[in-house]
Amino acid sequence: MKILIAPNSFKESLSSVQISKILSEEFAEENNFQLIELPLSDGGDGFLEVIKFISGNEIFEQKFSIEFADEKFNAPVLFNKSGKEVFIESAEIIGLKKLPKQKRNPLRLNTFPLGRLIQDLLKSKNSDSAPFFEKMIIGVGGTSTIDFGLGAANALGVKFLDSYGKEVEPIPANFSLISEIILPSSSNHPIKQSFNHSIKQSFNHSIKQSNNHSIIQSSNHSILKCVADVQTPLLGDNSAVDLYGLQKGANKNELYLIKKGIEHIVELIIKKNLISGSEYINGAGGGLASGLKIFFDAEIISAKDFIFEKILVDKELSEIDFLITGEGRFDIQSFEGKATGELIKKLSDKVKRIFLVCGRIENDVKNLLPGNVQCFQLIDLFKDEKESLLKTESGLKIMAKQIKSYLKNVM
Repeated sequence: MKILIAPNSFKESLSSVQISKILSEEFAEENNFQLIELPLSDGGDGFLEVIKFISGNEIFEQKFSIEFADEKFNAPVLFNKSGKEVFIESAEIIGLKKLPKQKRNPLRLNTFPLGRLIQDLLKSKNSDSAPFFEKMIIGVGGTSTIDFGLGAANALGVKFLDSYGKEVEPIPANFSLISEIILPSSSNHPIKQSFNHSIKQSFNHSIKQSNNHSIIQSSNHSILKCVADVQTPLLGDNSAVDLYGLQKGANKNELYLIKKGIEHIVELIIKKNLISGSEYINGAGGGLASGLKIFFDAEIISAKDFIFEKILVDKELSEIDFLITGEGRFDIQSFEGKATGELIKKLSDKVKRIFLVCGRIENDVKNLLPGNVQCFQLIDLFKDEKESLLKTESGLKIMAKQIKSYLKNVM
């Protein structure tokens, strides 16, 4: 009996690697179960842990000093030396998990610390202080910001001016004050300046590069690559601002101001011919991925492509009998490109049964699940959501025992 254990992280609780380990330990002593552990990431919380898991000894970790919303901490960055890649998890820099609830205010927060980290990495790439790299992969998800990536762009040289020509700090509360966007010149463009030599080198030695152990292979020559946890549009009906803004700490009035501010910025960007008026704008990371794409030609990689082309690419899934997957909160957003929803879509007709293990599963999506999905919720095991968050590990063990009992009965 072959069982694939492939959970996503439980936001602000346990990483997918931790959850995978907890679940698999309950089955380890059973000889009849053949386990495949593949913790997932869609670019959000736990992205770096999953990169470590699938990369093994190829990975080197280094920590960088970060200051965000008056909070100071050291954030990990991973280098894949042979693949000449560096990995960043935005949730480790500007994530909800980095801030106490009283500091969660996306109207006054931006992605500047992430841009500063990118700048620091670019400065270190040709020195002895960090391994050399040619690609920068950012897991975009789990952020506490909704700033369209303007903060990161500002840290990388883009200037935002008011009608008097004075610089404006690009936080959403100030977006309506911005009347001019000044892009860095080619000679001062941090991405182009740092990577011009690397691009030529990669092109001239493409055969050699094809033999390295790069995790992210792509025909796109962009240096920056963003793994986006959702495909929800930033604006419009059912926008990412509306869907994710409340959980980031904004109230409805603040979300209205943020949307109006972003709409104003979009108008300015259209006037500069950086995008067309009808162009789709991805809402991952509060628009972070789209901002990096617009200003610095970043490539946006969907979580679906990342999961099936990078994490599961070498795995034989046709012989899987059962799937155990899950995430902290499973709702309609889970079908918007998130890891768990995509895995269920992919394997529902290939496995006998799927066990969906979550903190909470919203009632409005239960009817959308395939018939062979069996749901387990932490909130059913404890008196309230607060207790379930405190006892996530023990709850997962109880669920694993229940699944094991079911499997023994069908053997």
